[in-house]
Amino acid sequence: MVVLRCSVEWELVEDTEQQVTVRVFHHDLGQHMMMTFIYAKYSAMKRLDLWDHLYYLASDMELPWLVGGDFNVILHEDEKIGGLPVHPPEYEDFAFCITNFVKPFRFLNFWTKDAIFMDVVRQNWKVDFTGDPFLMFKQNIKRVKAARSKWSRETFGDIFKQLAILVDIVRVKEMLFEEEPITENRIVLQKAQSELKKYLSIEDQYWKQKAGMTWFAEGDRNTSFFHNHINGKRKKLQLKRIKSGSGVWIEDQEQLATAAVDFYQK
Repeated sequence: MVVLRCSVEWELVEDTEQQVTVRVFHHDLGQHMMMTFIYAKYSAMKRLDLWDHLYYLASDMELPWLVGGDFNVILHEDEKIGGLPVHPPEYEDFAFCITNFVKPFRFLNFWTKDAIFMDVVRQNWKVDFTGDPFLMFKQNIKRVKAARSKWSRETFGDIFKQLAILVDIVRVKEMLFEEEPITENRIVLQKAQSELKKYLSIEDQYWKQKAGMTWFAEGDRNTSFFHNHINGKRKKLQLKRIKSGSGVWIEDQEQLATAAVDFYQK
């Protein structure tokens, strides 16, 4: 949808649960820019999805970008006046996000896994003119970046949104196969599972690259963020220890199992 008001053209890029992003063209200024309007969730865990998505947007952002709205979190502890105390990791994740997506990634490693990627680069890295070598290099970089961005959007899209869609598709295909376990349904299910596996691999590569590059730039500042987003992104909850009826903490795995069974049998 495009809305034209006061010589400003607005085009909706995406509309998700916690943000709306539009592409804006100001006719008087002759300038394009991106604008993201935030309405973050109250839950700190749900806000992590928003920070993830802002990182993804930043990774391929070529235009000037304005991000604003209700982030539902403070940036620094001294902004809090009265009320309940705030758990530090809640605003540390936000601060880390704000600090780091100012300089987004310009190259994502998983692109190179696609056979077409190098063709995109070759086709747009032209040497058919003479002149200042620096200017030539700059123009080639600009042309490759534009082509790469278009190719990435068309080939991968929003990897996080694609993952959510593929999870639902696989779930539906599994139910269909359970109801009617014929060869055709099995093939369709395997195809959906293969596509989901592909995007899970892409997501893993994305976060591993994010962790590695930020480690060198930020050192220990990445601890809480990457503990939540990478090491524990799809990590299942684990029972590490349990307190017995007598108040003693049990950590041995066999004793844990026995204590858990005893508890639910009472």
